[in-house]
Amino acid sequence: MERPYHPKAIANWFLGRAEKEGQRLDPMKVQKLTYLAHGWHLGLHGEPLINEEVQAWQYGPVINSLYHEFKSFGAGEITGRATSWDFSSQGEPALVEPVVDPSDVDTIALLERVWDVYGSCSAVELSAMTHQPGSPWSQTWQEMTPKLRGKGIPNSRIKEGFETLIRERNG
Repeated sequence: MERPYHPKAIANWFLGRAEKEGQRLDPMKVQKLTYLAHGWHLGLHGEPLINEEVQAWQYGPVINSLYHEFKSFGAGEITGRATSWDFSSQGEPALVEPVVDPSDVDTIALLERVWDVYGSCSAVELSAMTHQPGSPWSQTWQEMTPKLRGKGIPNSRIKEGFETLIRERNG
């Protein structure tokens, strides 16, 4: 297992899951699902799911590599998979689709649960969830100076935020 994963592997998992159910995902929904999976993983296991910083942008938490990968789709349906360049042992470049290791049953179970809970929500509904007052994004956004875009949301803050959700749900 190669946890933490590149965010593109998590995004590709959600794109594949949506495709199986005949659903369409747009870039904002993929962003939010990947962020939520990362947050729940931090809250439940204390370790990051993705190997990239989540940034606080005006419209919520953003994973930069996913933003750039899918921005050409605008608000429309993503019709492909995220790709990355990989190099063979001989140094030859190859375009690959990052994936979640099929033997990583714990991660797949978490992603299935995130999909079951949030997959039917719209991107706008998911965005509203990540913008709640006191959320990791909200706390980070409030600390930023006006015009500053892209400040990282510390994993420790995301972890605390999702641990709070876990405590509230377990009451």
